[in-house]
Amino acid sequence: MEFDTLKSMWQNQEATLEKSAKLNTPLLDKIKSQKIHSMLKPLLLQNKIVLVFHVLFIAGLLIFFVYHISDLPYAASALVLLLFYVYLTVNCIQQIKAIRKVDRCTDIMSKQTALAELNTHVLHYPRLSLLSIPVFLSFPVVVMKAMIDLQLNYFDGLDIITYTKGKWWMVECIVCIILVPAGAWFYQQVKPANMHKPWVKTIIRGVSSKNVYRAAQFMEELQGLRKEN
Repeated sequence: MEFDTLKSMWQNQEATLEKSAKLNTPLLDKIKSQKIHSMLKPLLLQNKIVLVFHVLFIAGLLIFFVYHISDLPYAASALVLLLFYVYLTVNCIQQIKAIRKVDRCTDIMSKQTALAELNTHVLHYPRLSLLSIPVFLSFPVVVMKAMIDLQLNYFDGLDIITYTKGKWWMVECIVCIILVPAGAWFYQQVKPANMHKPWVKTIIRGVSSKNVYRAAQFMEELQGLRKEN
């Protein structure tokens, strides 16, 4: 009799624990979604702000390019910047889409995949580091000439192409010839598929988004909790 009573109590306890575990799973999912959303919210806001500035800058570059299309140094410098910022804008949009995809995913594996995709888009910035050097040499050319066009004397009417007698333009061309192939090679190397290379691993770990990394860690912790349940 006592044995039957103990057995019944044990079965009731098991049923209670099982029910509790089932109730805890939706709660864990809710906590997971809210926590990850809060971690990625700053990155989402940052990308939205950056996107607005990129679009405005592209509009200005298009106007500048059309206005100076017959002047090779100015048109070429504007075109280089234009292509670069179009690429950055596309990447920014991809990050926003990836963040929203993380929010939409309902299971842990899908969220982890979406976070990995997001981190890949974040990695585009350091991957472009070498290619950005010749790009940013075009900034003084475009900005100073634009100030003159707008009759704004922030640089005392200085035009760097005229001031250097075309030498700046020559430097731009030389740097492009040297760094574009090197930058293309670097871009291909710095990606998750090459994490087995120590220097690539160091770069990726150093520049990966902290918010994305923390969210991925939190996902792993939650997956462990669900397995325990």
